[in-house]
Amino acid sequence: MTTTGTATAVPAASPALTARRVAAAGSVLAALIHYAVVPEHLDEWWAYGVFFSAIGMFQLIWAVLVLTGDERPVLLSGLAVNLGVLALWAVSRTSGLPFGPEPGEAEGTGVLDVLSGAAELVLVAGILLALRGSRRRPAEPPAEPAGKGG
Repeated sequence: MTTTGTATAVPAASPALTARRVAAAGSVLAALIHYAVVPEHLDEWWAYGVFFSAIGMFQLIWAVLVLTGDERPVLLSGLAVNLGVLALWAVSRTSGLPFGPEPGEAEGTGVLDVLSGAAELVLVAGILLALRGSRRRPAEPPAEPAGKGG
């Protein structure tokens, strides 16, 4: 068997599609981390466990949805939820949550906290780039040079 050396050209992904893929990867990573810490949060307070499970589920489902279409509402929902999670995390690490078993007590920061936050920041950046890319109009065809044409 011989090969001819011809390669099939693979079209380059658009920047918006690449941004969506990056956002989806960040969402999956954040979801897996959230699922990994459900047991310890469930031991602390049942509502924490339910919250981490729900966020993990949202992030996994969102990662699939963002890759299956170009729906602006999907991007915006991912942006809102993940910015909310990041804000909640920041409050829980600085002043403490105003509810739960230890209201007003700031929690310590661990490796998984930082990794999850980083994944969510990458996810948010991907969403913003995808939103920016989806608003661009296709390039205008080049104008015919003067003196050429009908």
